Amino acid sequence: MKKITKALLALTLSLLMLAAPISVNQLYANENILTEVTSDTINNYTYYEYDSEADGYTSERSNILTPIYYIFAGKQDLTSADKLIEEIGLLDNVHEWAGKVYIINPISTQYNNDDVTAFKKLAGTGVSNIKVIGIDEGATFVNNYISQNCYFIAGMMVYGGTMNSDLTYNVPIPAYLSSTATSAVSYYKQANQTDQSQSFNNYTIYQNSTNPLQIVVNSKTDETLKNAFDNAWETVFSKNYRQHNETTEFYNMPVTDTNLANAEQPYKLIETPIFDRLGIIHNQEINQTVSNMPGKYTWFEYLPNQVIDTKKDSVPLVLTLHGNGNDPRVQADSSGWIELAAKENFIVVSPEWQDASVNFSKCDGLGDEGIINLIDDLKIKYPQIDRSRVYVTGLSAGGAESLLLGVKNSETFAGVGAVSGVNLYSEAITELTNDYKGHETPLLYICGDHDFFQMIPVDGSSQYGTSQLYGFSIWAEDSNTHIYSALQAYQKINDLTVTDMNMDLNPYYGIKLDNQQWTKLGEKDMYTGTLSNNNGVVMELAAIKDHAHWNYKPEAQYIWNFFKNYQRDLLTGELIFVNNGSNTTTVIDKKDDLTTSVKTGDEVEFEYLGILSVITITTFIYFKKKIA
Repeated sequence: MKKITKALLALTLSLLMLAAPISVNQLYANENILTEVTSDTINNYTYYEYDSEADGYTSERSNILTPIYYIFAGKQDLTSADKLIEEIGLLDNVHEWAGKVYIINPISTQYNNDDVTAFKKLAGTGVSNIKVIGIDEGATFVNNYISQNCYFIAGMMVYGGTMNSDLTYNVPIPAYLSSTATSAVSYYKQANQTDQSQSFNNYTIYQNSTNPLQIVVNSKTDETLKNAFDNAWETVFSKNYRQHNETTEFYNMPVTDTNLANAEQPYKLIETPIFDRLGIIHNQEINQTVSNMPGKYTWFEYLPNQVIDTKKDSVPLVLTLHGNGNDPRVQADSSGWIELAAKENFIVVSPEWQDASVNFSKCDGLGDEGIINLIDDLKIKYPQIDRSRVYVTGLSAGGAESLLLGVKNSETFAGVGAVSGVNLYSEAITELTNDYKGHETPLLYICGDHDFFQMIPVDGSSQYGTSQLYGFSIWAEDSNTHIYSALQAYQKINDLTVTDMNMDLNPYYGIKLDNQQWTKLGEKDMYTGTLSNNNGVVMELAAIKDHAHWNYKPEAQYIWNFFKNYQRDLLTGELIFVNNGSNTTTVIDKKDDLTTSVKTGDEVEFEYLGILSVITITTFIYFKKKIA
């Protein structure tokens, strides 16, 4: 039976007893916080778990930021495990972030390699924000074993324990160290390649100057578990999460898999956007009305603090559209647009645009018409918005919707940025362009060569994505993954020559582009080029090497650099070319054979129901798979 939520229990007891507010410890004095679980597949494997979301708690952020705590503290029973949770002071944090906790007993008398294997099975597939806490003998285990298998772990807290001095794995792992061995401090500094330090009253911080997320914090004092956790959260745990989006998507990536050669390569450390630190106002508009629309709608607003005092008609608006069935907040948490908004001073809005039957929020979906009406309402709410600089971008199915909006509502949008966009609305786009009455709409289309849905190369020759994971080509099964007709549509509306596919001209897009070149996008290589009409650049196509079907934060800056070249004439709807050019990139020497096969992907309502069911199981939001 589901437990009564803490808030309801507190209210009930307060009313009955007319007493002062009740503490968490009092609330759970006669109730176990954790549930004991014995594995069906691993002998003698017992752990204690708590899922705050199942207990009625929700987070203001998306699930990719949800912390999952794995605690190793020696052999516990249910009572001592509950007490340990209280000593750490973990519940408030877990409730705020709708997180989970696992306290894991050793399989035998002491932790060893068997416990590492069991931990990986428990972590499963689709990890994003795993935090490990080691206490005393559990700290020794974390130091000697988990540190040698930390490629998927976002951060660790080590409290006490010892560490062998001959370990050489040296994969970066953000770590908070309290009363542990000096050999551990030395090891984690080396693993994170720290080259600078800063001393404070209670701890010393060691960081990598190139990647500040590679951090080691060493406590100087004898601190309680609660103080250690509070400091660990502030200095390490709150800073980052960790995902694999290179050879396949994080939600398809098992922690260990013999079929994927790169399964155990270090996952990328990704900075967590903390809105207060960025100076971002975050408004969650849940089940609100929109002008000229009959239902209740949901969207999320992100405004830099300085926008409030900015003059009328001066601030750009970027709409960022989520992938199929995704939480709209995923875009804010993973795309880089919020950090960029704080830097460049524009407003970002992420709406629940899909129909209620498929959307995450279980509310009315805005659809095409609702998005336009929402923009009108936002302009009234925020007069600072410059209607001549409204742009739309989206991931996956959101990219498909962006492609449609750019053709259907060209007078509204000054630019479109589709990220791994499928061609879900190909018939509607083709019909609109057959007798096109709109205006030029600049398009930047960007996709990874390891995308799940194999959009590039556009001829379906990718050997990655579903071909690699499941042994069949989704491109061959589902025409929604065929994006070439959408590119032709944008050629047409932008007064360009509509070309037939020729993979000899471009190994990814089959179109001869101006300035075709290899460049750097963040840490990744990218092949890109442009198309221009008489007015200037109107299309740019980019392929990111070793990137799967997900957001990549440097894309936001790249797309924004493209968007800044364009505005709309609000009287005529005509496109205004501001800089008459596209992004400035740094060319690198790239000697790879461009004709080799590549991989791609997306999560949309596809005709191919079999693959949709696979994706639904590992959807971006509910991606944790427990197999232990």
